[in-house]
Amino acid sequence: MSLHAIRQHRAVRASGKRAEDVAARIEAHIVQLGWPSGQVLGSERELLDKYKVSRATLREAVRLLEHHMVARMRPGPRGGLVVMTPDADVVSRAMALYLSHAGVDARQLLEMRGIVEGQAAALAAANATPIEIDEMRVLLAEENELVEGSYRHTKDFHLHVAEMSRNPVMVLFVRCLTALTEARTVPALARKEIAGRVNDIHTRIAESIMAGDAETARRRMTRHIHAIDEFLDDKSPVVVAKPKAKARA
Repeated sequence: MSLHAIRQHRAVRASGKRAEDVAARIEAHIVQLGWPSGQVLGSERELLDKYKVSRATLREAVRLLEHHMVARMRPGPRGGLVVMTPDADVVSRAMALYLSHAGVDARQLLEMRGIVEGQAAALAAANATPIEIDEMRVLLAEENELVEGSYRHTKDFHLHVAEMSRNPVMVLFVRCLTALTEARTVPALARKEIAGRVNDIHTRIAESIMAGDAETARRRMTRHIHAIDEFLDDKSPVVVAKPKAKARA
């Protein structure tokens, strides 16, 4: 972001609309409560009294909250403003689309993936539970067949390692970066051969994680990420897959 853009952003925030201020106050309240998904924060009438704004202002604030997947207004006698659970797939897709718009290239993408996923693998080695290790073994046992069917399954292992890191920031970043990588991947013709190679590499990374060897896990994961370069195409247009719609509660 340029200095001019940063100053404009500050000016907009400083002059901000009343609805944005109310939305920010509601967001802060939700965070303070510990983000209680499903909890009703109050009816429209109660919120009008609490925030001392017009109905039009409150409804605009609610639209902002709904757009950012923070809360939504549920109609009916038992309705009110309900705290939502943000969808990580939607958030990571938005991040990936922004990075595509910003013109990120394959080198920049893999550079960041190497740093983030290398650390994720190291943390996974330190934090993995017996259940997660068993799940990893099952994933690896099924991987050959799945990857041979579609290269998109190569990311399953990376997402599992990210989850094992116990770091929500890393999980979100890995979701975003794998989605962007997937959008740039040129599917290999020799799928059976590629599936076997991927499985061998993932197995070696998993062995380091299961042995609790953080530095070896980091090194192997980082090397693996940078080797993905041969399958990426910077010339083709990037289309980030839209996540499947989820039913509302």
